[in-house]
Amino acid sequence: MGMAISLILNSCAKNVADKNNDLGSGDKSNLPVTLASLVEHAEYCKAIYDGGGSERDEVAFEVKQENGISIIVIRGTANNANVLSDVDVRLVTDVRLGIRLHKGFRDAATTIMQIIDTSMTSRGVVQGQTRTYPLEHTVHVTGHSLGGAVAQIIGMWLHKRGKNVQVYSYGSPKVSDQVLSGGQPTHWRVVRRSDPIPFTPPWPYRHTGLFIDSQDLDWGPDNDNGLISKTDGLDHAISKYVTTLKEQL
Repeated sequence: MGMAISLILNSCAKNVADKNNDLGSGDKSNLPVTLASLVEHAEYCKAIYDGGGSERDEVAFEVKQENGISIIVIRGTANNANVLSDVDVRLVTDVRLGIRLHKGFRDAATTIMQIIDTSMTSRGVVQGQTRTYPLEHTVHVTGHSLGGAVAQIIGMWLHKRGKNVQVYSYGSPKVSDQVLSGGQPTHWRVVRRSDPIPFTPPWPYRHTGLFIDSQDLDWGPDNDNGLISKTDGLDHAISKYVTTLKEQL
């Protein structure tokens, strides 16, 4: 059974490989993003599980401001509402991007952007508190699992608005079956060999971005190598991503 699952997952990986990234491939010696930055954003993702919003919230996020960079951190699956977002795999056309998106992830991203945009324009009251989310020109969007999927969509929207965007996702599922015309935002897509979630949803969904193996820092434009190397003890937890990345420091 384990071998069969592995073969299915590897087959899915081959079908959705993204060939549009021209950065090449390599290993730890020529990683195109700093390891410290990968660790830092993974720790942001872990922290929002530990203290970001109520477990009942449909979405939970925070906006940090550091050294002239706005960092949007989005929590992954934490409750039944999040599960409903995960499983709503219908592809719907997004008029802002001109491509089809996973409906559940797009709806969650829409909720977050409505809160951010409302607070930027009216400084209104959000969930009983006055909050403002001004965004700098450079924006990093990061998340784990569901949060990583939502981060990709928000990253594309902000990229379309002219922001200088970098997306850091950890164990993220796929969000579309198409590639954004006119160029994608920079996307560092961190995966683990024992995490099956990045292989979902199945075809016709496809990945974008530059995959980075958190366990040895091999990297490339797709996951055609089939990173799932074992199906026993599958582990999707963000804590494992943080640990394996720190081991490379």
